[in-house]
Amino acid sequence: MNELERYQIELAKKVKLEDYLKVEDVEYVAGVDQAFVDDNVISTSVILKFPELELIKSSVEIEKTDFPYIPGFLMFREGKSAINCLKKIVSGFSNLVILVDGSGIAHPRKCGLATYIALSLKIPAIGITKRKLFGEVEIPQRVMGHKPIYSDSEIIGYALKTCKRCNPIFISPGSYITPK
Repeated sequence: MNELERYQIELAKKVKLEDYLKVEDVEYVAGVDQAFVDDNVISTSVILKFPELELIKSSVEIEKTDFPYIPGFLMFREGKSAINCLKKIVSGFSNLVILVDGSGIAHPRKCGLATYIALSLKIPAIGITKRKLFGEVEIPQRVMGHKPIYSDSEIIGYALKTCKRCNPIFISPGSYITPK
């Protein structure tokens, strides 16, 4: 793992926690997620007009993977397929933000799947997970309540409770966007 960890640490040094887009300038959101069948990773991506959420474009990519599931190392298992899938649809779009089912900088080495995708495509990306991978957070109790996720005293993301009976989701920037 040391070589993989070193690679993530080196990539994390390239992260830019700056808003390359203002929220009011976002025109499109892309989403990407993966599923697995045997040794195949199936990536699917969409581009939606924002804020209408009208479907503009979609893509599917199926690739072989030989990297095992190891928490904290999803970029090595899912990253190539996710990037190849997104490359099919993001060309020509500006004012776009990518939403990734995977961590951004709320990651032990500050380099989750969303970070890998943002840095590879040079497009702002946000990681969203169902479980906290890294950091300290007080869990929000009210609907649409949010609490910062900390690494030491630095805010690296937010926990957000989206509905009354839901567990919170954990949101962190990949790159080219701030935690806020």
